[in-house]
Amino acid sequence: MEALKKKLKGLFPKKLMYLYYLQTAKKAVMFDIKRRVYDKVYNNSDDEKVKRDLTLAYHIVEKGLTMPTPRPGFGKPVVISLCNTVLKYDTMNLPKTELEFKQSVSVLREYYEYHIEIGFKLDADVLEKLEVIVNNFKGIEGLKQCHISKEDYFKDVNSPFDLFCKSRYSVRNYTTEVIPVKVLHDCIDLAQKSPSFCNRQPTRVYIVKSAEKKTGILDLQNGNRGFGHLAETLLVISSVISTTKDIHERNENHLNGGMFSMTLLNALHFYKIAACSLNWSVSNDKDEKLRKLLKIPENEVPLLVISCGYVPDKFAIASSPRKTSKEITVEHL
Repeated sequence: MEALKKKLKGLFPKKLMYLYYLQTAKKAVMFDIKRRVYDKVYNNSDDEKVKRDLTLAYHIVEKGLTMPTPRPGFGKPVVISLCNTVLKYDTMNLPKTELEFKQSVSVLREYYEYHIEIGFKLDADVLEKLEVIVNNFKGIEGLKQCHISKEDYFKDVNSPFDLFCKSRYSVRNYTTEVIPVKVLHDCIDLAQKSPSFCNRQPTRVYIVKSAEKKTGILDLQNGNRGFGHLAETLLVISSVISTTKDIHERNENHLNGGMFSMTLLNALHFYKIAACSLNWSVSNDKDEKLRKLLKIPENEVPLLVISCGYVPDKFAIASSPRKTSKEITVEHL
């Protein structure tokens, strides 16, 4: 069969084959696109969407509270938006016990108390919104951000897996101490033990230490403000498209890259290297600029950027609470 396919390919011009595969790809991908478009237009699950908006905003604020040097008054538009979304959630009569609501109120209260503690006077419009939240939801408690020592953060790297797994957090504060390239390769070797479809091993890693190239990457990525410049190393994760056989395997690059990246994050933690995943949800032009900057081949798709570094003696981490297994599980017993 494979010999026949190769023979047929040789009988048709490449342009015709390109159009054939393009049409096949469009048909397959439209199946995914239609579902996503339908969700944005016809899905009336306002409760899920308001919780989404709460999470997006509160995580920005909690990240700001854990920066090496939080800027007084930071994130004003996001804070106001989060206050408004909390009040919207309240008017929808949704449960006050939901994680997203509790954490949003808690983060806003922490933001409010932080500025009182440092003696910074917030703008009147922000202060007014925050006081409404603080006064209206006094009984709502979430998790505060964690201030931790280097010793405590890494104390469970040799513990049983449950303790090890629970001890890893995203870290956004690094020293200038150089991470040896050999140690990074040791981490990547461990990540290579991640599941890989038919052992095709599509994932590739770009180790970036050049100051100029790190700046170029961080300028293209939209989630590293306030800490990205501290990263001693950036790891850019990509996946080789040529390892997929046809369009029906279109999700495999991201699926395998995701599993590889999580193992890599755990490996970095094991070697006492702090890290933070930076999404690569960017426009096409930014994607092309990254490809040019790192000379990424056309048959690879960039997936993720990971900032890495050794940590100072004391630093802060966002609590980022997780839902329980019962909240995210559907059982068919």
